Amino acid sequence: MKDHIRKRIQQPLEIHFDQPDKPYGCFSNFSSHPIELEGELWTTLEHYLQAKKLLGTTQEKEIMHKALQAKVEQYPVIREILLSTGDATLIDCTSNDSDVLGRLWMKVRESLDGYQPHFYLPPWIVFPEEHPYSLCWRMGFGEDYLMHYWPWLEEMSVDGRKEYDAYFLPVPEEWQFEELDEEDE
Repeated sequence: MKDHIRKRIQQPLEIHFDQPDKPYGCFSNFSSHPIELEGELWTTLEHYLQAKKLLGTTQEKEIMHKALQAKVEQYPVIREILLSTGDATLIDCTSNDSDVLGRLWMKVRESLDGYQPHFYLPPWIVFPEEHPYSLCWRMGFGEDYLMHYWPWLEEMSVDGRKEYDAYFLPVPEEWQFEELDEEDE
């Protein structure tokens, strides 16, 4: 996100994840994405991590990073979703360990080809007091925000957009617009 825009936004750019069946749940260690590591197939990332703990491995962060990297390499959809989070802070809500998992996901994200440090919240979150037909969107900061938000959103991968939409839904009623047919324009 452009610095002049980030400075004016009051809301934190955060994505919270915890349950595998919720938006951004693919970042959970319990998501149903089997991974192949060290010649074995593990049902979930958590299975792999627990097996390593049983073996008395002490380099937990390095092992987690290796497993996350494998998950991204083996699942292009997770790679696309991770890249779509831009520079948002990823927060594991199940964590009581200083959010090691969220920080490791961000480290993996920053190492990927194609990483762009941009993430935009929906305009109704950034400007909750503004009506969608307000002059705010046609001049000044509101217009500037939309000029960055819409192209960013349109460039997002299909899978990234699906997670984003699920996370930020429902859209407030006043922001729900009917699609115009080409004949209506």
